[in-house]
Amino acid sequence: MTKILYSNDLTACFSLWRKEGMRVLGPVSKAKTSGFGEVQDAHELDLDLVLTARTLKELFFPRTEPMFSYSIGKQKIETGEFLPSENPCIIFGARPCDAAGMAIDDELFNWDYRDEYWFRRRDRSVIMTIACKESDDFCMCTSLGLAPDSAKGSDVLLRPLASGNGWRVEELTPKGGKALQPIASLLKEGSEAAAPTAEVPLLFDLEACTTWLADPENFESHFWKEISERCIGCGTCTYLCPTCHCFDIQDEGDTYEGIRRKNWDSCSFQLFTMHTSGHNPRATQSARWRQRIMHKFNYFSDKFSVNSCTGCGRCTRECPVDMGVRETLQAISTLQK
Repeated sequence: MTKILYSNDLTACFSLWRKEGMRVLGPVSKAKTSGFGEVQDAHELDLDLVLTARTLKELFFPRTEPMFSYSIGKQKIETGEFLPSENPCIIFGARPCDAAGMAIDDELFNWDYRDEYWFRRRDRSVIMTIACKESDDFCMCTSLGLAPDSAKGSDVLLRPLASGNGWRVEELTPKGGKALQPIASLLKEGSEAAAPTAEVPLLFDLEACTTWLADPENFESHFWKEISERCIGCGTCTYLCPTCHCFDIQDEGDTYEGIRRKNWDSCSFQLFTMHTSGHNPRATQSARWRQRIMHKFNYFSDKFSVNSCTGCGRCTRECPVDMGVRETLQAISTLQK
């Protein structure tokens, strides 16, 4: 028999998790936007969203965070390290495309150096995803080899019941199983049917795109100027992407004391590659857009054997000039025909 979590028991679940010292976070809508925030009651969740505007990434890779402080005295230099809290948390109601993004970035943050800021948060968090039963015109997970019920990056997968009053519970990892133990009394055995997952059509030929991108002759193609003419370099697509991970490190303070911080950055910004000499190897927006696409579907995949995109569609959904990864890959697919 399948374990079922009924909607009426969700607030009780949150209470049991908190008694075990776990914070509970989930999708919430506030001030005309949506993202992930701490919740006390199930009614605070917005589970009707196709996808939150802000991504799950922010919980593991904050927009800004202190790394260490420094103080220079006459006789000594003192430093103090800032490390993320290790208090455990449950992330309830993430979508599979967001969870997959965390698994993809695990490879990056554990590549030549293990980023403890990322992994302390990852190790203490349990991601409980809800399979998508609805999608919109921007969703493209199937085009990236994922699915509305993909298990990648998730610890527990919840499949909405056809009746709409709960979820079928699928334990995916030992960490997920451990998180289910405190709420075992609320998980009922049943055979209720799950709702069908969303139908997300294929929007482009990914293999054709990656083949075209890997061809050195296409690096200087006029295509890049044509496809990027509308881009204003605002960086929205990178900031709302579940896998984009560029950051800058800056010192805030003076000669004698201050804090070193890690801040989000973006390959869409002109200053991102500006040299001290004044030379900029990516001086045009077309070069910057080319870098974004090449990184996601060529450079990253060459290094980690996975594309740095989960098909969430935020880059198009939230773009002020209606362009994104989808339009570029659709255009490349056309070039290959």
